[in-house]
Amino acid sequence: MKIDDRLLADCHHLGTLERATVLLHRHAAVGWLILVPDTDAQDWHELDDAECQRVNEQIRALCGWAADWFDADKMNVATLGNQVAQMHIHIIARHKTDACWPGPVWGQLPEHDIGYDATSVSGLRSALARDLRLVTEHDA
Repeated sequence: MKIDDRLLADCHHLGTLERATVLLHRHAAVGWLILVPDTDAQDWHELDDAECQRVNEQIRALCGWAADWFDADKMNVATLGNQVAQMHIHIIARHKTDACWPGPVWGQLPEHDIGYDATSVSGLRSALARDLRLVTEHDA
């Protein structure tokens, strides 16, 4: 599956779940995963029942995992697609103390990029592999 270059430019590639790719937004001001299902559908209503169930289960699992990993006060889930038409689901761990709270993160992240170091990305990737059976490039 080809992932839109705009998503890849903003994210670390973590690995794959069944017919989906998991990305980590590079800006670490909030814990922000992006699930990119391997589908030609652009909008939620275009998924068939089996795809919808699979994607729902993946979102739910990633939300629960991210809530714990990032110690979130609130989880946000969104599928906008206004700038990137390829179906992708934002799974965002929010904190009452984050720079955007209580508003949305879009266009509100701090100008200075708070990035992840390689060790943090690797640790997150390993934990997802252990906890949700994420397949990493090393595993493939």
